[in-house]
Amino acid sequence: MADLALWSMTERFYDMYAKTGRPSIPPEKLLRAQLIQMLYSVRNERLLMEEIDYSVLFRWFVGMNLDEPVWDVTVFTKNRDRLLENETSSRRCPRIRSGFAATLAAILGPAGNAEGLG
Repeated sequence: MADLALWSMTERFYDMYAKTGRPSIPPEKLLRAQLIQMLYSVRNERLLMEEIDYSVLFRWFVGMNLDEPVWDVTVFTKNRDRLLENETSSRRCPRIRSGFAATLAAILGPAGNAEGLG
């Protein structure tokens, strides 16, 4: 379900990728990691990077290979902030939030409560 939500935003994400310079963390991976942080109540980015480093399931969900190094916390935070501050993202932030709220509601089902996210 997360794949479906992210797939619908692919064109918007493509415009966010840098054409030159050092490659950044793909927006899809950033959002997947943030989704893990929300679903598993991980307190901060440092602990999130540690969890992704140790968990094969989290690596798979984010889209990382087993031998791929986990991002540095400061790089992750800066890329996340850049994604949130991006002009494209800020104009469509309600749409992204509502898309992820719907995805969370579908994942959690009737037992979960995704209200307040959209």
